[in-house]
Amino acid sequence: MYRVAMASTDNRHVDQHFGRAESFLIVDVDDEGNYEEIEQRFVTPICGGGHHDQSALKRGVEALLDCNIVVAAKIGPGACNELLEHNLNPFEFTGEVGDVLERLDKYLKLLEEMNNYGL
Repeated sequence: MYRVAMASTDNRHVDQHFGRAESFLIVDVDDEGNYEEIEQRFVTPICGGGHHDQSALKRGVEALLDCNIVVAAKIGPGACNELLEHNLNPFEFTGEVGDVLERLDKYLKLLEEMNNYGL
């Protein structure tokens, strides 16, 4: 089981840039790929019109520390590094929440299978 934070404007679609997101849909995904919506978590956007405040970035990432994965339409390199430093796995996907979670689940299972074969 894992927890995913998805940057969404309407809790139905992953459609926000990580740095511009005002809220994240938080979902738990079980081993079968089924998901349960937990909450809509509101955050202060960290992108200030082309520049990033490092302390705002840290606060934004810290708001998601109970998650394992962060999915957004776009995630810049600085945000990716900050997420990875906090053991949060960043992914860029767009689309309807269920479709995004299905693609993510397939990708994670493929990685696990490859790892099992030592690849």
